[in-house]
Amino acid sequence: MGADRADADSGVDRYQQLFEHSADAILIIEGEKFVDCNEAAVAMLRCSNRAEVLETHPSELSPPTQPDGRSSFEKANEMMALARAKGSHRFVWHHLRRDGEAFPVEVLLTTVQSGATHSMHVVWRDLSERWYLEEQLRQSQKMQAVGELAGGIAHDFNNLLVIIFGHCSSLERLSHDAEALQSVSQIRGAGDRAAALVRQLMSFSRARPTATQVIHFGQALDSLRPLLERVVRENIVLDTSWDEDPPVLLDPSQFDQLVINLVSNARDAIREGGTIRVSISVVSASPGGLPPGDYAHLSVTDDGEGMDAATQRRAFDPLYTTKPAGEGTGFGLAMVYGAVIQCGGHVCIESELGRGTTMNLYFPVSERAASAHPEPGPEVPELYGDESILVVEDDPAIAALVTRELSLLGYQVEVARNGQEGLDRAEVRGDDAFDLIVSDVLMPVLGGGEMVEELVAKGGAPRVLFISGYTDRELTKLQDGPVDLLRKPFTPQELAIRVRRALDRPTKC
Repeated sequence: MGADRADADSGVDRYQQLFEHSADAILIIEGEKFVDCNEAAVAMLRCSNRAEVLETHPSELSPPTQPDGRSSFEKANEMMALARAKGSHRFVWHHLRRDGEAFPVEVLLTTVQSGATHSMHVVWRDLSERWYLEEQLRQSQKMQAVGELAGGIAHDFNNLLVIIFGHCSSLERLSHDAEALQSVSQIRGAGDRAAALVRQLMSFSRARPTATQVIHFGQALDSLRPLLERVVRENIVLDTSWDEDPPVLLDPSQFDQLVINLVSNARDAIREGGTIRVSISVVSASPGGLPPGDYAHLSVTDDGEGMDAATQRRAFDPLYTTKPAGEGTGFGLAMVYGAVIQCGGHVCIESELGRGTTMNLYFPVSERAASAHPEPGPEVPELYGDESILVVEDDPAIAALVTRELSLLGYQVEVARNGQEGLDRAEVRGDDAFDLIVSDVLMPVLGGGEMVEELVAKGGAPRVLFISGYTDRELTKLQDGPVDLLRKPFTPQELAIRVRRALDRPTKC
């Protein structure tokens, strides 16, 4: 008997150690109250000690309703009935911490009977971090899918804009009618705005690296304020402030677009008048699980309608909008999310129905300040020449435009519709190689990169200027060293400058 008693005591001690050291929260319920819990439960509920947990009625640890809309009280009774019927039952539940924060847990209820006493053994596993990572993955997949679509649309728009800009230049060169030139100026202005939108789409799709530079957020916000004042209505007060002026590596146009998108959303959330506050500060933290460090904190707060939990979960989804048909694209916050994540930052929402919304954006602070005197660009070369140029482009309108503009500058131009035709034309010329190849990248039959690879394999060393509205990804595999790329959309002036520079450089590109 003594040995049996000792073994039993040893088993109890082992269970007590497992109970105390478990990473999961463990609680014991008898009747309708907690009679014991481990330290993990105290920490998970953010209570100060075990007594504080045990003094809490189990019903106080759940919100009034669960995410499916059912009453927590009603559903909890159902879960406990299932546990009693089956001996144990596992399910997902939303609980409340002591400070009121709701959090998801995986619950395992096990019924234990000891004599006349019925106990409920409760194990909670906090799912907050797992759900956060899963949500980040889902968001990333959505952004990637819609980004690929946006990249394709942007490429087609870039081709159209090349034609628009090219013919605007022709009309400006040929026309002397003031009214006609004013119309051309309006067309060019619309094209510039379309090009800016395309850049945003390309950035959103991550198909084009942005033109990043170190900018100071406080100064950038001051410069943007006059435009923001035109965005908000007269019955809305705009309050902008910054305590510190942190340097951040970001495309300046992206900063403008981010703030304008957020202020526009805040404006639309305010119905009868209110205040929008835009503030910038520096925080030393690790927001959203980012590495600890200094982050520029950009916040946009409104006292509008606010968002419920379901809307907050979908706020950054591409094509999701709560605005009436025709008033929202669903891309605004998705672009904000993509731009911030792309530069290594974090985005989060604080919102409550009827209490307004705060959008919090965090950007890594750059170690270097913005240059007060940026280096001047290279000098514009003499644009005319008589060299031979092969234009390889599958879009007939762009090929015709490029051929005409280069011919006007005195160059001898031939055209190929794809890389294979380009190889054939180069072979016909034999030793009399083209002085320069101006080639699109992605084309049917054979792309520009593959064409250049074959020319090099045959012993050639062509000068090449690629023109493309797509990404650098297809170019990085082509050859050692940097690739000479003129991005679409481009103007005839930009084309002429880049062609002349390409011709003036050493033979190997």
